[in-house]
Amino acid sequence: MVEYGTYSTIDCPNGSAKVKEEALNFLTEKFLEIGGDVRVERNPHDFGSYPSFEIDYPEHLENIDNDDYSEENRKYLEEKDKWIERANEIEEEYRQKFEKYL
Repeated sequence: MVEYGTYSTIDCPNGSAKVKEEALNFLTEKFLEIGGDVRVERNPHDFGSYPSFEIDYPEHLENIDNDDYSEENRKYLEEKDKWIERANEIEEEYRQKFEKYL
């Protein structure tokens, strides 16, 4: 279940435990570089539960209101936009690296 402060959910690759561990390590390393966090969650579904990676914003960006354009909030909005841009690049790198398992 997605928690408040979660940026994105990324599918865990199919394949061996080694592939899944490599994917988790890849995402963890990349998101730690930009202050994010990666969690593994089991998602319930009618065909059975399945794992996914939950990507969380850095703690200081979790509660930033995207509709608050006050002077105080503006610097955080700019930082959050840059963080999202980098996070999207990481997700694309992930898709390219693990596409045969997704």
